[in-house]
Amino acid sequence: MRVAVSGSHGTGKSTLIAAFVDLRPEYRYEPEAYETLADDIPLTSSEGPSPEGLRSLLDFTIAAISERSEACVVFERSPIDYLAYASACRDAWSGPTTREFLAAAVPAVRTSLRHLDLIALLPVSDAVRARPDEDERFRKRVDERLRRALIDDDFDLFDDRDLPRVVELSPLPARQIAELMRLTEPEK
Repeated sequence: MRVAVSGSHGTGKSTLIAAFVDLRPEYRYEPEAYETLADDIPLTSSEGPSPEGLRSLLDFTIAAISERSEACVVFERSPIDYLAYASACRDAWSGPTTREFLAAAVPAVRTSLRHLDLIALLPVSDAVRARPDEDERFRKRVDERLRRALIDDDFDLFDDRDLPRVVELSPLPARQIAELMRLTEPEK
């Protein structure tokens, strides 16, 4: 199964994936694009990547999902995460910039989704606190936009095949690993 763990920053994606891979060693972990590209990503003054930087992260993630052939892989972030970040950004992202980014990105994101079986959404919760230097309002805005993109399909990304399956995991970290294990049980 090819799984993407989505969520705003500071929701516990890395922690959940580490626990999952420990229990399911047949899965290969694909870290989020920012871990690989951070030094090359221009940042805005307060809210993450510039439009060009976000596009680089998105392109890297789409390539990783589309080009990896392993049957068992867990990706930290889905391409949809970057649509949510773009629509949640205010600093350095004027209305036309956001609209242009989304118009250019949505078709590629839609195509990339056929390479995933499951997207597990980690919600922002009080159980997992963001770092003190992070903007909590921005974190929650990203969470809300991500939920609208994944659950409500605001970008019209999903077709009639119901793939990938989208599931919102519990806000409680102790329950998340059990839920992800159950969702990825091999079919008998």
